[in-house]
Amino acid sequence: MAALSNLKYTDLYEILLKLPDIESYDLPKDDIGKTDDLFICALGFEDRCLHIPEIITAIGNYSATHSIYFEYSTNQSDNELNKPRLLEALESFSDQVWPIPCDTDEFPSQLRTLLGGVTPIKDTACITFDISVCSSRLLVTCLTILLEFDFNLRIVYSEANIYHPTEEEYNTNPEKWTQDEELGVARGVSAVTPSPDHPGSRRDNLPESVIAFPTFKPERVRAIIAHIDPPLIIRPNQRVIWLIGKPHLEEDHWRSKIQLTINRIPSSEPVYEVTTFDYKESLKLLENIYQTLESKYHINIAPLGSKMQSLGVVLFWYIRPEISIIFASPLEYNAIQYSEGCKATWRIDFGSLTDIRSFLNQVGELTVHDS
Repeated sequence: MAALSNLKYTDLYEILLKLPDIESYDLPKDDIGKTDDLFICALGFEDRCLHIPEIITAIGNYSATHSIYFEYSTNQSDNELNKPRLLEALESFSDQVWPIPCDTDEFPSQLRTLLGGVTPIKDTACITFDISVCSSRLLVTCLTILLEFDFNLRIVYSEANIYHPTEEEYNTNPEKWTQDEELGVARGVSAVTPSPDHPGSRRDNLPESVIAFPTFKPERVRAIIAHIDPPLIIRPNQRVIWLIGKPHLEEDHWRSKIQLTINRIPSSEPVYEVTTFDYKESLKLLENIYQTLESKYHINIAPLGSKMQSLGVVLFWYIRPEISIIFASPLEYNAIQYSEGCKATWRIDFGSLTDIRSFLNQVGELTVHDS
């Protein structure tokens, strides 16, 4: 038997060093002569829905064999305004373009079937996924499914120039961002949906806990908490852990403070600030919280935060599939006052997802090392 001193435990912090960082995406330089098997994006109402596809088109040095774009059931008339330009861009660099409704129960199986059809083209197909206007639910579902395949994956992202509420808007009318009858960035809750791809495992009848990434209207995260365990709304008793998003630009840091007010988070409850921009920080914090909770509670995640935070959630679930993920969709978004423009583009080159899975599978492993 190996001596205990020869056993090595692999923790998450070692694996984080092997995962790629988010980097500036220089569209003219980074895409010269690049060819993908599949380009993925979503049709939305924000300006940045079009930003990356249209710049790629203008450059003219990128091609993809196929493109797919996801269609939402919310704000359909608003989204349709961007559809002609998006289609024109996708058709300019792709041989085939397919739409996929993404809010149906059949969506996960349809996406798996489509991705399975891409796989035989090459031993390792190359995919670029533009997540700029992906909802948290869509992003978590898609990335989880992509991790099942042996693709080379690149994620690209357009950062909005203006996010609402601005500081002036909030200070002028704070109630607009806290009351359900006011629109703000969104209104109401159409459905609370436990993710069929992230059911978790409930062991030993443990009580429920919730790790909540809140947004700038309180009703969706409160609906998720009530769905999981209604008494937690009134008496959270340290079982609701709040992860407040901290923007990466200093001039936007005020937004993390108003999330506390908007979501009426009691001062007695655990609150952590986590950057909206570094998925590794979210992954690391989730693991730290997991280590303190996993023997006492069944852990649920309400992933209503930023896109990079949602990426961290996906990788965390891959390591800890016993946790559950719960979604909540709004009745409608405020297309007029959600975000404006685009000020920067970013990319994460994951490369081989086979390698990414291999890295993540090492977390918690015990290996024997020669002395």
